[in-house]
Amino acid sequence: MIKVVLFFTCFLFCGHAAFTQTHLRGKVLDKWYDRVIMAATVKNLSQNKTAQSDMGGNYRIPAAAGDVLSFSSAGYITDTIVVTANTLTAPFDIFLARHVIELEKVEIGGLNRYQADSISRRQEFNDVLTKRNTKLVGGRGNTPTDGVGITFSPISFFSKNERNERRFKKMFEHQEEELYIDYKFPFDYISKITGLRGNSLQTFMLQYRPSYAFCRRSNNADMLLYINDSYRAFMQRKGRADKDGKEK
Repeated sequence: MIKVVLFFTCFLFCGHAAFTQTHLRGKVLDKWYDRVIMAATVKNLSQNKTAQSDMGGNYRIPAAAGDVLSFSSAGYITDTIVVTANTLTAPFDIFLARHVIELEKVEIGGLNRYQADSISRRQEFNDVLTKRNTKLVGGRGNTPTDGVGITFSPISFFSKNERNERRFKKMFEHQEEELYIDYKFPFDYISKITGLRGNSLQTFMLQYRPSYAFCRRSNNADMLLYINDSYRAFMQRKGRADKDGKEK
């Protein structure tokens, strides 16, 4: 009988521990686009602890019910939540809204908002971004040597740390390109020019999102022309779709 009581006591204790997590976890995502936000800062203001989202947008931070957490990333509006018992039982995803940047640029100490945020992001990860990764084949000075004056370093090149650093740099640069497109092709500005709102605006933004190369070589007049041409094409397609729907 004592063994049975001990078994059920242990079962209940373990079950309670399993369902009472000591960490909040989930993903940090872009509110307007189906995209994760890597390197977002997650702060538990109640416990004075900090974490960051990884390359997949995943975060994990010590937390308890009642704690106040903030989620922030350069170029996004900081969001704050109060942890509840329910949020600790399953992954909790957070969606951050972007700082709206119009083409009439607000200057900050000689820099526009995008430039200031980009510099801030690069400074935050300067150690990784400026570190020179190991080359698979290099010059003199590395070991082991395979041939005269040529080094072959597969152990260092394929190490987990080196792979993660190369992957982070690649994803960081890709994110910078996406944020630059957002800067040149912002929601509020597009809505003001086209008059689109809600789902129609979001559909237009996704269908006619320009490339990074186009944004880099385009000035404000070029972008305005692109928006107007794209809007006409969008409305023509929408008109044909509405007509086909009525005929059916």
